[in-house]
Order: sequence, then C-alpha cells, then structure tokens
Amino acid sequence: MAKIDVTQIEGYAEMSAEDKLKALEALDLPDPDYSGYVKKESFDKTASEMAALKKQLKEKMTDDEAAKQKEQEEREELQNKYEKLLRESEIAKNKAKLVALGYEEKLVDETAEAMADGNLEKVFVNQKKHLDSFEKKVRAEALKDTPKPTPDGDSKTMTLEKFRKMSHAERATFYAEHPEEYKELYGGKE
Repeated sequence: MAKIDVTQIEGYAEMSAEDKLKALEALDLPDPDYSGYVKKESFDKTASEMAALKKQLKEKMTDDEAAKQKEQEEREELQNKYEKLLRESEIAKNKAKLVALGYEEKLVDETAEAMADGNLEKVFVNQKKHLDSFEKKVRAEALKDTPKPTPDGDSKTMTLEKFRKMSHAERATFYAEHPEEYKELYGGKE
C-alpha cells in the first residue's frame, strides 16, 4: 500500500487527531503511474497461455523421448540380427572349407562354430580328432589295397588268370584251402 508523505502537510506534527484526519481527507493525491506494470487481466491471460504451452512442450518431449527409445530399440534389434547373420555366414563359410578338407559331418558343425566364436582350444581338439580319423581311413584303404600273401610264402596274389591255368586238382586244393580268396576271384560267387 502506498504511503502518504505527511511532510507535505504543514504543521501535521502539532495537529490533533481530528485535524490530522481532516487534513488527510483534504489531501489531493495524484493517480498512480502504472506505465511499468501489466494489467491483471493481461497477465492472467498470458500466464494461462504459457501454462498450456509448457504442458504441450512437456507432452511433446515425452513423445520425442518415446520415439527415441523406440528407435533405439529397433536399432539394437537390427544390430543383433546383423551380427547373427554375420556369424551364420562365417559359420557357413567355415563349414564349406572344413567339408572340403574331408572333415566328418559331426565335427564340421562343432568346429565351424568354434572358429566363429574364436574358441581355438575346441578347434585344435577337433583338428586332432579329424587327423586321427583321417589316419585310420588311410590305413584301412592301404590295407584293403595290399595284396594278401599266399600260403607258400610267395607274396604274389592269386589272380583269375593264374587260377584258370591251374590243373583241376590244383584248383580243388586251392578252393579247399582258400575259400575266401576263391570267392573274391569270382566276385563273391561260387
């Protein structure tokens, strides 16, 4: 509330209370200067508009944040799918190389995945298994192709041509002593 400057009233200090009241009532005060102030109606209108805009901005920020979150999740999902595809592609390439090297089917999957995962310990263990298996195969084939020794100590094997040049008695003896070889000569037929 505005204060009245009583120094402008002459003899105010010596006046009685009734005289002071009369002097104050007679005092002409100028209208206050409100040029630096805003009217209450304008202020209230602006304040309500500002509150509405703040609310909209807050909602928009929430929508933007939700959109960013969704975009981030989609990006992560795509990244995971991409990494999965890269891994599957690498495994497939490794499988093809391992099959070309003659790996057994059960070792191919396991070794290809270990290679993709960088598990060298598993790769070396499977390489050892493959080499052992390969060595057994080579030995079996070598034994299969090795001629069987004859009973007389001669390392020459019996052929169909040699068998046909034998006499009937020799053939009968050979048949009695070596029935398996006889079957092999005639392709398993007697």
